[in-house]
Amino acid sequence: MNNSFLPESIDETSVGLSDELKTYLFNKFSLNDDCLISTFKDPQIEFWEESLMNLSDEKDIFNMLKEFYPQLNFLIEKEIDKLELYNNVVLRGKTNDIKLSAYLKLEDAKNISIEIHESAAGRIPVLVVPNKEDFVKILQSLVHKNNPVPIPSSMGAVLLNGLNNWKRLNSIKKNWQQNNPFGDWNAEFSNNIMPNKSLYKDKLIILSTKPYSNVSAGQLGLEEDLWISYSISIRKEHEFTHLYTLKKFGQATNNLHDELIADYIGIIKTIWNYDKVWMLTFMGLENYPHYRQGARLENYVKEAKLSPDDFTQLITIIKNAIENIAIFDKSVGKLKSAKDQTCRIDALCEMSLTDLASANGAEQLIDIYYENFHRTLF
Repeated sequence: MNNSFLPESIDETSVGLSDELKTYLFNKFSLNDDCLISTFKDPQIEFWEESLMNLSDEKDIFNMLKEFYPQLNFLIEKEIDKLELYNNVVLRGKTNDIKLSAYLKLEDAKNISIEIHESAAGRIPVLVVPNKEDFVKILQSLVHKNNPVPIPSSMGAVLLNGLNNWKRLNSIKKNWQQNNPFGDWNAEFSNNIMPNKSLYKDKLIILSTKPYSNVSAGQLGLEEDLWISYSISIRKEHEFTHLYTLKKFGQATNNLHDELIADYIGIIKTIWNYDKVWMLTFMGLENYPHYRQGARLENYVKEAKLSPDDFTQLITIIKNAIENIAIFDKSVGKLKSAKDQTCRIDALCEMSLTDLASANGAEQLIDIYYENFHRTLF
């Protein structure tokens, strides 16, 4: 490979990364053993299929969701999760007598849609919320316990893992008690239900329909309608990638390593090749070394306690990693199959961000990809 086309090298010893930045850049995917993604029937999907099949015209999707996740009944208010009523309903599942003087209302509940989608990691419900304010309210409820935590405008999707579905759990309880009228439900729950979280905890993807990464069509030289359709596609494939790494490696974290991988797959599944200009713009680095304040990149470092110098080093690492991923994508060509897709994800997971950003990062990535691809043939 002609090294004249490679980006500047990032070397931990030469640039003197701080302990905080080294911790942030540590490859968490390497902490977990690979595991096969289960092909067995998912009890969540069976429940959702039946629920959607029985959904009547009179009951909209939001009302169905409120039965599954009763926190969606409560207003968005500071420390509302401290109320005994909230805890009784949301944490203890006492959903039979929800009596609220004021309850959560959406601006456009009728146009919320939900479908069960197939992905490289299996099937999962995908909720699409067209109204921006509704998207924020739903995230505040399900992610932040109904507290009015600000949701960044550059955030347009989320993969939720481990949501208690009280309709599922209460249905299990009712059926068990009917079959075991003199049994001890508490003992049954502790011994046989609680350890098997797939029986009552959901995975759910929530998507907005706003421009991806809060980047306008004009910034990318695209027509508005085309960019909205691209945005929805990138967002969906992005979250499917998080689902894959969660199931395969046990990791789907709020980290730039995860985001570069998920955006890469989102872009190539949408337009069939990696556009590094798009990717740099998504991260606020279109005018590198200048960083555009308020861009998506900063969403993933809020908890890292990085200094200004750390942040400057980090944006160089991210920019160089993007350049190397572009070289890799050009080398391996257009996506050919589901196996091709998972081999690309696995290779990107195997390398740390510092390795991805190094002078031979693209070459390493290409080598690992072909090793993974050929391994799956035998």
